[in-house]
Amino acid sequence: MERSGFQSLASILQPCSLEEFLSVNWGKTYKHVAGWPSKFSHLLPWNRLNEILQQHRLDFPRLRLTRDGERLRPETYLRYTTGRRKTSVPRLRQAELTRELSLGASLVLDAVDELHGTLTELAEDLELFFRARIQINSYAGWRTSRGFDLHWDDHDVFILQVDGRKRWVVHGPTIPHPLPGDSKEQKPEGPPLWDQILNTGDLLYIPRGFWHVAFPLDEPTLHLTVGVHNRTGLDLARWVTERLHTSETFRQDLPLFASAELRAAYLDQIRSELLDQLDDDLLNRYFQELDANTTARARFSLPWSPTPEVLPESPQTLLRWLAPRPLDLHAKDGIIEFSSQKKRWRFSAAALIILQRLETNRTCSVSELCEAAGPTLPPETVRAFLQELISNGLVAIVSV
Repeated sequence: MERSGFQSLASILQPCSLEEFLSVNWGKTYKHVAGWPSKFSHLLPWNRLNEILQQHRLDFPRLRLTRDGERLRPETYLRYTTGRRKTSVPRLRQAELTRELSLGASLVLDAVDELHGTLTELAEDLELFFRARIQINSYAGWRTSRGFDLHWDDHDVFILQVDGRKRWVVHGPTIPHPLPGDSKEQKPEGPPLWDQILNTGDLLYIPRGFWHVAFPLDEPTLHLTVGVHNRTGLDLARWVTERLHTSETFRQDLPLFASAELRAAYLDQIRSELLDQLDDDLLNRYFQELDANTTARARFSLPWSPTPEVLPESPQTLLRWLAPRPLDLHAKDGIIEFSSQKKRWRFSAAALIILQRLETNRTCSVSELCEAAGPTLPPETVRAFLQELISNGLVAIVSV
């Protein structure tokens, strides 16, 4: 079976194969994939970006303007109004913001995946594949001023060129596997690895630590940056440390005044308990706990979920599976058990086919799930089960 989220990642990478990308480029080196003009146009059309700016109370620094590597002062394009209740509300100054863009500023909007459903679904699918947090930012420019200086990111990024063109310059890393807070003073020397134009529909993958800078070309340009926030060995070490909180050896004071023999015995015990944690199954245990404690993005099922019926009568009602990480669904001794969203779930084995269909397809109609259950479960039982899943946040109603 293909890994969950496979299709979404394969789609943005095409015509490059996912297998080639993972073996040659992922975490190792940059990758440019030439696309076609309409490849990413559906992800964030200009009119949808306009609607987001018009309909949301966006504040600095989530929304910001940058020019020549510097952030513009928020008061040049934002104002704050105070209502009767003395609350401060951010408002975009339309004319002033437009003027700054005409003078070369770039418009940056962080976490646009939380503001546009198409990007929400893309982020959810990629989180299933990478088993890591995904954030999508948008960047729009008009003149020739760069939004940011030459820099590196502490996470991997996919650049999706939605519209227009932009020149990108990519250098190799100067620090292997850099972390947040690492110095950026050591600039790259020598010619860049890649210095070309990213055209509409193109993709550019840049691993963590690779230096890069982008230049608009005196025309409207809009791209998305998909950030993949992977876990590191330091994250694993912190997790192991948390497992040792109950250890008497690790909780006691260090033997500052002890004899050499007692210090050696203490270190032997420390090594022994650490090695017990560092077994061959450590990575599996770590990822399983991360997956089990990851919460889903909020999805609401109003107006139906607060009603006694919970689920609309229409068999064409579409439902969305909300578990944010892949699940290993199977029945044992007549019971299905799995952990998701910080809870342990337990269902009868008869529900397995419904859960598997939801997890595989992510979005299913009520009639499809009733048909999948076949003669094993009557439609009224299936509906009652779906009502329970909705009420407990494992499923959301998409449409009726």
